[in-house]
Amino acid sequence: MAKKNPTPNTSSPAVIAIVGNDSFLRGEALAAVLDPMRSRLGDLGAMRFEGDRAEPAEVLDEVRTPSLLGDCRVVIVEDADDFISANRELMERYCKAPVEGSLLILLCGSLPKNTKLHRIIDALGGIVYCDAPKGRAMGNWIARRASEVHGKKVGAAAVQSLRRLLGEAPGWIDAELGKLAAYIGDRPEITASDVHELTDQRREEKVFGIMDAMYSGDVALALGLWDQVQATDRAAVHRALGGLALKVRQMIEAWDALHTSGNVFALAQRMFMDAEILRDRLSTITRQQLLDQQRDLLNADLASKTGLSELPMAIERFIVKHTLSPAQHLRAS
Repeated sequence: MAKKNPTPNTSSPAVIAIVGNDSFLRGEALAAVLDPMRSRLGDLGAMRFEGDRAEPAEVLDEVRTPSLLGDCRVVIVEDADDFISANRELMERYCKAPVEGSLLILLCGSLPKNTKLHRIIDALGGIVYCDAPKGRAMGNWIARRASEVHGKKVGAAAVQSLRRLLGEAPGWIDAELGKLAAYIGDRPEITASDVHELTDQRREEKVFGIMDAMYSGDVALALGLWDQVQATDRAAVHRALGGLALKVRQMIEAWDALHTSGNVFALAQRMFMDAEILRDRLSTITRQQLLDQQRDLLNADLASKTGLSELPMAIERFIVKHTLSPAQHLRAS
């Protein structure tokens, strides 16, 4: 993960763009920027806006309002790509003359280097790059993360198993590393057998059934299966997020395949589904809905780790929120 100017000049905070294609790594980079500033933010902390709903006037009003409880005002625009595109000239004008004592943070999937806004932010506040590693770099990232964050070694075969089961998704891999570290206790190394025992998707059949029921619009069945998961396997609650995340990720891959090549047969085999059933289900849901599911699962995991929510209740809310409505199925039929 390459970084440039990862923290602002605390004497005159201005603007930072955290740029990367993975929301988990953007969150990690955001924490690295904010941690040194905690004592300066006051009790209310940073003000956050969702990029797809943020009004530019409200964002800039917040940036320009002096902090009453701290000596620095911090405003964060999450998923800011569309916000920037819609308000590029306004952002350029602000970034040329940012408010002293305030910091505007833009979390972006991309910010092309050939744009004026990139050049202005780079000069004023800095750019933080946090793209997900690929190939061999991902394996190295997993090993380093296991050691530095979770205090465990991880064998090469275990790394490959994690990537096979969870894909190239740093957030879900990190969550699984945390569970595996707790599972092995005092043992120093996570093995492929540990991954097989705790993470293997064959133990997630009921969890996959929950997602199938959700995509079929049957919230009662989905909740019933979730009750069965909790009743029959006390450890399943801590593995459920991995299975749910895998299913959602596979659906996103299938949605992309359907809308590019039209070929979902290979993915249907990997998902143990009939290709036509998979095609029908993909016609009832948008890609944004699937991305929202992915985001909410990650938020549920973070909330459970920080004590803001109990994981079983968070998953139940996820099921209710994201079960497809009968109207969606009628539109697709």
